[in-house]
Amino acid sequence: KLKFLSCVGLAFAKTGLMRAFFSGTRQRMIGRLRRKSPLVAILLLPAAASTTFRWICGSISEHAVFVAAPLTLRSVAQEAVVDRAGLAGLSRSQSPQQQPSPVAAGRVTRFAGDLVTDVADATTMGFVLAGLSAFFNGSFPAVSRLPSGPALDPVLFNGLVAVGVFLTSLMVPLFTGGAFLFAPAGAAGGAVFVIAALFSFIAIPRVGLATAQAVWSCSAILTSFTWGAFGPGEIALPVGDITRSIAALVVLLIGVLIIVNKEKIALKFDGEEPDKPKKEKKVDPADTTAGLVSAMTCGFFGGSILVPFKYLPPDVQGMAAVPSFGCGALVMGTLLTLGYWTIVKKEKGLPSSSFEWTLAGIVGGAIWSAGNCCSIIAQSPPYSLPYGIASPIRECALFFGGLWGIFVFSEIEGTAIGVFWAGAFTLGSGIVALGLFGPGT
Repeated sequence: KLKFLSCVGLAFAKTGLMRAFFSGTRQRMIGRLRRKSPLVAILLLPAAASTTFRWICGSISEHAVFVAAPLTLRSVAQEAVVDRAGLAGLSRSQSPQQQPSPVAAGRVTRFAGDLVTDVADATTMGFVLAGLSAFFNGSFPAVSRLPSGPALDPVLFNGLVAVGVFLTSLMVPLFTGGAFLFAPAGAAGGAVFVIAALFSFIAIPRVGLATAQAVWSCSAILTSFTWGAFGPGEIALPVGDITRSIAALVVLLIGVLIIVNKEKIALKFDGEEPDKPKKEKKVDPADTTAGLVSAMTCGFFGGSILVPFKYLPPDVQGMAAVPSFGCGALVMGTLLTLGYWTIVKKEKGLPSSSFEWTLAGIVGGAIWSAGNCCSIIAQSPPYSLPYGIASPIRECALFFGGLWGIFVFSEIEGTAIGVFWAGAFTLGSGIVALGLFGPGT
């Protein structure tokens, strides 16, 4: 924590933002932030990712007894509550000589109460970790805005992100002190991640960023909830209230659509018509269909990234499978990038990029990997947040992407900011409802 705070102080001192905070006006502060935002982000985001890695890996060590236990904390608490009720019933049916002493009954009561409190605390921390996974998932694309010069091909950038995921995954055994163990199911999760990103790049040029993002976000939320509620026994948990859970999903989807279409909604409130292009572009129905199918496919794979982790062997559970995930991401990213470069682009030789773009891609992969680790920890003991809740929360990452657009890149202005916050409130309401009535509740 001290290292992270020192990095924050260094970033503010180096960029002159400290003077703007205390002596400048709001306009001057924003101006300096816009000019220096690449340096601030490069300094802060890797520090945040590293700090998160250290914290979540330390969390595993602190709760190793729960990781090794055959029952989760939640099930132990439930059994304690049952034992407490059974003890109370037994005391009423037995004679005074056979009844348990008040001291023993009090111990059971306190034990059950402490466990229930621990479950509540663990569940809260699970939601915090799921929120952190959404933060990192929504922040890593912002790194692609930092390099100057000509833009890098998105597929090549995706390959660099896969390299970043691989490199950071190798750090996990160093932090946890565990051995490097390879698990095919973990590698399959890494391959699924790269495939999901590939389909996003296919969808965007065909239907546009706003439409593609709306489709794949909704598809990912529905897919992850379906896995968590109706999937195989290794993944699914009983739904607390199916009607209210579906209502929560609808609220989540509405929040996503509001955030994605904030500019269009803002124009409606302002009474303005969107600018029409001078030349109307001819739209090929087949191309549009291919774009929509690609966006839905991206959401399907995006909502299924951690499904293979539910089939890991007992000795490679949770964070122990992250290095395998990185290996799968590296292999699939390399194959897809080289195949795209030689078959689709028909280029000779190997692809290349500038130092800035290479650094941005690797840092972006490290940030995404930190979010992935947060999601894995949230679904592992002692937190044990159900897949059908943790994964839909992670897919709400566009909220944090919007915050970058407001406060750093100034992409969202005027009435659109209010519309964005309305969508964020709707999104938060859906998350709360899903946590109350969704799978495992």
